[in-house]
Amino acid sequence: MPTTYNIYRNGEKVASQIESKTYTDTDLTPATTYTYTVSATNEHGESNQSNEVSVTTDEEYAPPEDPEELQATGQTDTTADLEWQ
Repeated sequence: MPTTYNIYRNGEKVASQIESKTYTDTDLTPATTYTYTVSATNEHGESNQSNEVSVTTDEEYAPPEDPEELQATGQTDTTADLEWQ
């Protein structure tokens, strides 16, 4: 059995049998701090957990403000000119 890895977030196992030495944790909450550790496993058991690392996710991205005051500012037989604030 090859070595695989377990991922722990805030002390709870969130992934297991990871074969690579990279992992992307998804569906997290914006502006929240998480702590992670990793352990290795093989047919003989599980290692101790690694050192702990803390990650704080970015602030939530808000959509831009709505465009306002849309106006038609000109036209030709094949174009339309628009302007807004």
